[in-house]
Amino acid sequence: MQPLTFVHISDSHLATDPAWSGPLTDILPRPGAEALLREIVALPLPIDFVLHTGDVHSDPERPEEYRQAADLYRQLRMPVYFLPGNHDRSDWLQQELMGIDEPAAQADQEFEIGGVQFLLLDSSAPGVDEHYGWLEAEQLDWLAQRCAADDPRPLVVALHHNPLSLVVPWLDGIVLRNGEALHEALLPARARLRCVFYGHIHESVLTLRDGIAYQSVRSSWFQTQTWHGQADPYKEPLHWPGYNLVTLTERDTFVRHCRVRL
Repeated sequence: MQPLTFVHISDSHLATDPAWSGPLTDILPRPGAEALLREIVALPLPIDFVLHTGDVHSDPERPEEYRQAADLYRQLRMPVYFLPGNHDRSDWLQQELMGIDEPAAQADQEFEIGGVQFLLLDSSAPGVDEHYGWLEAEQLDWLAQRCAADDPRPLVVALHHNPLSLVVPWLDGIVLRNGEALHEALLPARARLRCVFYGHIHESVLTLRDGIAYQSVRSSWFQTQTWHGQADPYKEPLHWPGYNLVTLTERDTFVRHCRVRL
């Protein structure tokens, strides 16, 4: 296979009110997202696509609020694959960002680029205020069937929520609640599974379990910094936006962690 390169971003948390900064910080989300996009456009290498793993918006009240995000990400002039996060509305995101007239219950996606199979899972749980994630039984069955198939293609999986415990109490409260079932579904494909990418935690963390790599990405808004046993959130003093530059080759998977100076 020819090298395939994509950019992984997450948690832009755009708001309709340009002065909104949320209850956790005084940092505005839009300037970071705009700086991040300028950086991606200026990268001196060909990018096949951008993967956004959710929390595109912050608790929108109307579907048309996503049109601001659509206008912003249209500047990339390359394919962008969106997943909903816990602060998104999956149906509105599908309508406004994915162009789907009749949204599905979950915004799961499957596609192939450059000989690589991509499986994107919608882990948002409608009507839940606690911010944790959940995969329905039919989603896990859909994933398990594809992971058990006799398929030689390299595989990449993505979702919004942290799938496994990070041994950080406050993060484990907003984890994918059935992440262990997700991991079991992935095991038959681990020989070809390059990585599971996710967002949600506003931090870059790599977890290795049973030969499967789980890699998160920083936010374009503000960053957290965590350690084992941490009870309360801690915001990283350097809040510069971050993204992961991912390259897949015949044998290797490269994940480069990048920051954007503000």
